[in-house]
Amino acid sequence: MNHKNSPGRGGHYNANESRELIDLLKETRIILVTLEREPFEDTYQIDHAYQEIIDKCSTFLSSSGGSTIPEEFPIIETIDYRPIFVPASSISIPSQEKVVNARLKLIGGGSYAQVFHYKDPNYGLDFAIKRARPELSEEELKRFEIEFEQLSKLDSPYIIKVHKYDKNKNEYTMEFADQTLEEYMKFENQNLSLNKRKSLVGQVLKAFSYIHEKGLLHRDISYRNILLKHFDDQSSIIKISDFGLVKITESQLTRQGTDIKGALNDYSDLSRIGFGNYSIEHETFVLAKVVYFILTGKQSNYPKEKNEALKNFVLKAISSDKKERFQSVQELYKTLVEKVYPTLS
Repeated sequence: MNHKNSPGRGGHYNANESRELIDLLKETRIILVTLEREPFEDTYQIDHAYQEIIDKCSTFLSSSGGSTIPEEFPIIETIDYRPIFVPASSISIPSQEKVVNARLKLIGGGSYAQVFHYKDPNYGLDFAIKRARPELSEEELKRFEIEFEQLSKLDSPYIIKVHKYDKNKNEYTMEFADQTLEEYMKFENQNLSLNKRKSLVGQVLKAFSYIHEKGLLHRDISYRNILLKHFDDQSSIIKISDFGLVKITESQLTRQGTDIKGALNDYSDLSRIGFGNYSIEHETFVLAKVVYFILTGKQSNYPKEKNEALKNFVLKAISSDKKERFQSVQELYKTLVEKVYPTLS
């Protein structure tokens, strides 16, 4: 038909071909009726692209003398490998026929990777790209890939979501967050209500309770690795990121002699026992510092803290005797709620 059709002028479709197409359309309807009678879990319909062609052809096809193709009838776009019958509850998602370039803006990074922001032109949504630095060793690149693998297994509103790993470029796409906890506290500390501070603390602890339930220890908790995503209704959601130093508790991923990293970590103890022996007591050590930072806007000054309950809370968490520290996120949170929060105003 495309060969016979001249858009804007129409054309004449031969009689034999017209009858063959009419018979084919009849068979299509018979198959659809048969599918509707079968006990499938879902009902079926003809794909909308095919249905549109069928409807247009049905208006002019003739079983004798050939068919006059209307002047306004377009060239039919052939569709390879596209099913004719689809579930009635399905949705058609257009594929991208061409590559669209989006501009990358560097927004952060460290010794292992750089983070870029871009807006997807197809969806109008913001995403981030985390790209490994080119000088990384094979072992470091493997850990970078493991970071993605572990993040892809986690499903929590308080943990940054990852979408796709590009092995050729050693980078992955992830959810975009607006700013770090460090930046947020710098600009908003004077305006934060106690309820808002409690809400942020609760989100952080929910995130790490979930992480620990999955048999992981983050090992690199910092004010920069805790991100915030802001919304138009003035609400904010915590997003935990940077799992590059993650420890899988049932794995030998981390060697005994691995160099200690992590800005807030307990260097005094870890330098003695080795970073490979990082445990839950080291994680709660850092989490208490994060909680203090959110509640007060201060990064240290624990011994001079005027609120005795808050001071005792932090000093317990960072005690030189690890047996005195919090043994779980749940224990830490319970102490906050029962002993610290009632003293705050």
